[in-house]
Amino acid sequence: MKGSRLVSGAGVLVVVAAMLAGGCGPDPKERILMLEDSNQALTDELNRTGNDLAQCRGEFNDCQNDLGVARSDAAALRQQLETAPAVKVPDGWEAVPGGAMIAIEGWALFATGQATIQGDSQRILDLIASTLRNEYPAKDVLVFGHTDGDQPKAGGRTAASGWKDNWELSAQRALSVVRYLATHDIAPNRLVACGCGEHRPRVPNDSSRNKEKNRRVEIFVLDPQPRTGTP
Repeated sequence: MKGSRLVSGAGVLVVVAAMLAGGCGPDPKERILMLEDSNQALTDELNRTGNDLAQCRGEFNDCQNDLGVARSDAAALRQQLETAPAVKVPDGWEAVPGGAMIAIEGWALFATGQATIQGDSQRILDLIASTLRNEYPAKDVLVFGHTDGDQPKAGGRTAASGWKDNWELSAQRALSVVRYLATHDIAPNRLVACGCGEHRPRVPNDSSRNKEKNRRVEIFVLDPQPRTGTP
């Protein structure tokens, strides 16, 4: 180690100095040779230490330069974010990467446990269809149905629920919305229906109020997604 080499060299000098001070040991010529050897060892160690110090200073300067570049890049990014125009979306919509999203509470479209769009709810979808035609004519439309965590009765389809499980109910609700939009001048090849069941809740399904929040339909307008078949 560098420190041990330096101590060793200094130790030789101390021993030689003690021998000279005590008037014992080799004759003067041998003493001179010992001092010269000790001096050379210390000189070599000093040179090595100087080289190590120069290397450390160089690495420190490199780190300082890298830090300066990183700070400059961060400042430029902050400037871009501050000056970038805000993404504008229609009222009721939320900006998302690649487009926008609107969430409709389940009760606003469907009766409990049903997937048929209620007559009074059609005006909501009429407004959405108008937005899709006018604001997002080139984007894909993905409709996600969501339920709460209450399960249909065991044993498959029942007269009470009408659905095998929440996936089936949520998928059918998404499909009802997709079919409605398709009849209101939204190109079918833009439309996708997805059922999420209870598996993507907004909040835990631990109260009646939270369950109501989780029963919803989300409509995403996004940049065109990979498609199969002829576009």
